[in-house]
Amino acid sequence: MSSYKIIDEPGSGKTKKLMRRCYDEKAVFVCKNPEAMEVKAYAYGYNGLTIISYLDFLQDSSYKGNNVYLDDIDEFLSIIGCYVKGFGGNI
Repeated sequence: MSSYKIIDEPGSGKTKKLMRRCYDEKAVFVCKNPEAMEVKAYAYGYNGLTIISYLDFLQDSSYKGNNVYLDDIDEFLSIIGCYVKGFGGNI
């Protein structure tokens, strides 16, 4: 299974690229604020994109095993009590 990573500066279009990939693969887009991301997805033309919150992802086991794309992984980790100072690895 391959993974997709986007690392860039704020305002560089990371979320749009991630949404596009997610939309093309019919995957689940996981983010902090689903309502705001639904507006963005609609503006980008990604209608029908499944968008859920970090908390819904953590609490609802039905999403486990699905292809998911996490927007702002550092934000996701802070929600579960981890403050990222650095990272490495293969996903």
